[in-house]
Amino acid sequence: MAFWKLFALLLPLVRALHDDGVGADLYGWLGDTYEGGSSDDPGTRMVVLSWEPRIFLYKGILTHAECDALIEAARGRLERSGVSDSETGEGGVSEIRTSHGMFYERAETPLIERIERRLAKWTMLPAEHGEGIQVLRYQKDEKYDPHHDFFSFEGADSNGGNRMATVLMYLATPEEGGETVFPKVPVPQGQTREEFSECAMQGMAVKAKKGDAVLFWSIRPDGRFDGASLHGSCPIIRGEKWSATKWIHVGPYSMKEDYATEVHRVLYVPPPPPAVPGCENKHTLCQHWAESGECESNPGYMYGTKGRPGVCNLACNKCDLI
Repeated sequence: MAFWKLFALLLPLVRALHDDGVGADLYGWLGDTYEGGSSDDPGTRMVVLSWEPRIFLYKGILTHAECDALIEAARGRLERSGVSDSETGEGGVSEIRTSHGMFYERAETPLIERIERRLAKWTMLPAEHGEGIQVLRYQKDEKYDPHHDFFSFEGADSNGGNRMATVLMYLATPEEGGETVFPKVPVPQGQTREEFSECAMQGMAVKAKKGDAVLFWSIRPDGRFDGASLHGSCPIIRGEKWSATKWIHVGPYSMKEDYATEVHRVLYVPPPPPAVPGCENKHTLCQHWAESGECESNPGYMYGTKGRPGVCNLACNKCDLI
């Protein structure tokens, strides 16, 4: 009898989890398997792709019907995708990104709101920290060159702080190409040229599969930018790729600039040693560049050689070259 009393008390909670279309189908990422029929992938579960940087794959987080609905509502609103200048923050069209896309308002429709609640539960980050979902269409040869999602320009923290995490949802499966590649993550065993495009072999790559999603973190737990989160979308070789992106900030992100709140990262790292006289940063973005991995990727410019120092010797901890 005690069991049935307990069941009666918990039944409303169980129904609430099921009825909102969100909670029940996230059990898979805790190591369980949800078999309630809400996902087109019966093996719904989360896979750890990398711990450094932190990258996770969730198989079947969206149903095929949800993917189709997002695409159909976006078709008539597509425009050429733009990029933000790393130093000024100004947006514009560039050949490094050749897709077409559009933005939904946050909670614009019941479907959008339901998906945003689902992502909040998976990432354990509040829905209010996210920008509106951006839907993107990639056709033949269209791509997005490797880039970071965090910003370095002055004022990047003015609305909810910097971008902390990104969720990439795949709404359609291209026939060939279109992988998401992380060039600073080693190619794992089993990823071969027979199954992946040439572009994808630059680093660890994820195939775009309808209903799946990738979550990766642009900021480390200690508050530093994670330069290894560099990622790109490989060119489409055959077919068409549709994706949906959710960028999530450190703090609440306002959809209206009048209500934006500035939020700064807190760094939990030891302070640097005292600077050697004459060792300095000659550009205001040196620290950001160093966190992004530029000291390793572009040493000649960043810190130079003995007697011929670079622009950011202090940020790169290369004062011995002064």
